[in-house]
Amino acid sequence: MARRTEAELSGMSLELVYIAGNTVDAGKVERTLTEHGVDYALSLEPFASTSMMRPGDHTGLFVYVPAARHRACREMLERGGLTDTVGLDEALLTENSDGA
Repeated sequence: MARRTEAELSGMSLELVYIAGNTVDAGKVERTLTEHGVDYALSLEPFASTSMMRPGDHTGLFVYVPAARHRACREMLERGGLTDTVGLDEALLTENSDGA
């Protein structure tokens, strides 16, 4: 299990778990998910930052994981020091797991 294309994961509901704004974080996210046997997809996408250090429009590496594993992935990334994870609305997670 490791990085997959979005087409390979097309039967799963994927949710954004992390936006890596630099290559160091991107590498750490990939290593962490791979070491834990998580299938994930990557996409380069634009994002806006309101940070005082680097405000403006940027491109980041968006990391998507299966919705059913989102919470566990978010926790493992945070334990590894990657604290800028993207939360998932709990109602959406319940809705997806119920098949609705």
